[in-house]
Amino acid sequence: MKTLYIGETRKDFLENWKSHHQDLVVPKIGMPSKLEFYQRMCEQTRQGFTITNPVELRIEYASTIGIPGFNHSTTKIIHDGYNYSWRQIQKEHHEVMTQGHRRLISKVTNNLSSEDRLKVEAFADFNYKLDCNKPEYFRMLQHMKTFETDKNNNPLFLINLFSDITYLKKKEDCTLAIKMPDGKVLFYKFNVYSKTVSDFGPFSQREISILQLLTHGLSSKQISALLFISPHTVDTHRRNMLEMTNCVDTTALIVYCRMLGIYLVG
Repeated sequence: MKTLYIGETRKDFLENWKSHHQDLVVPKIGMPSKLEFYQRMCEQTRQGFTITNPVELRIEYASTIGIPGFNHSTTKIIHDGYNYSWRQIQKEHHEVMTQGHRRLISKVTNNLSSEDRLKVEAFADFNYKLDCNKPEYFRMLQHMKTFETDKNNNPLFLINLFSDITYLKKKEDCTLAIKMPDGKVLFYKFNVYSKTVSDFGPFSQREISILQLLTHGLSSKQISALLFISPHTVDTHRRNMLEMTNCVDTTALIVYCRMLGIYLVG
């Protein structure tokens, strides 16, 4: 595991970013038929989503109807854009959101081809206000991937799927998972007190095997017999995966990994 340090967040991050990109103009997105699929899916799976313009840091479309109790006007989200959204994120998580996530994703994708970069998916979780008029936060999982590109394979629009995973995660830290084109998932965890990011890398093949068996409800003793390792080793791997994902227990770990698209049928 590596430890990365996050510097002090610039208070004028958004304004500074926009001032350097004033000449970048991308036409606003319409409502293509493929968005209707996401609309129906989010209503059924209790999720929400936005379409964002990464070039201009602009929210083009929003739908939050799938998240119960989510008291945010989609019109206001689009109109006030990122400035409004950032006010709803817990301040302790701002640094990793403004610096850590972008740095880590850039670091991971630097050596990939332009086509493979578009296949990378990111899963970030952080505290977000469920009701903009109340002080309480919930743990939001934001699943980000490229939605549309220009003719040179540069991302024009990102789709961000939102889910409430308060019941899966511990309260203190937030995490980032980056899914690579080959399906491998890299795990990072941000400590809000030390302002550091732990770089865990991916699960080992042994950990994947144990996770697959855990989904079938097997005990540590049963898994140890199947894999010819000790129950203590199984428990060590289980604790390691809980540490990497910041999940509250094994059941939460399985649910979270399924949300990341980790192949758990074995």
